[in-house]
Amino acid sequence: MNEYDKDTEYAVEDRPNGFALSIYYSRYQFIPESSAVATACKSMLTAIAHEVAEKRGKQIEPVNEQKIRISMGRNGLSGITSCQAYAIIDLKK
Repeated sequence: MNEYDKDTEYAVEDRPNGFALSIYYSRYQFIPESSAVATACKSMLTAIAHEVAEKRGKQIEPVNEQKIRISMGRNGLSGITSCQAYAIIDLKK
């Protein structure tokens, strides 16, 4: 995985009409709010998808949030809430 920022790592897998994007997002939360992390995670996935496509000189089709697969976790000792997200990104033709 490649580091995007201090909270986010991502991996890109090329596909015939675009790419698959996996991200791992985590941050400290004193009061656990997994819905906030899930929203930020989906947002990061979309932002990274746009950046990857832009670097390739392409644009992406709109990302259907319902097709983003996410998995959440929380480490009670460290206070870290994490999210893994995966989506297939189609490029505009």
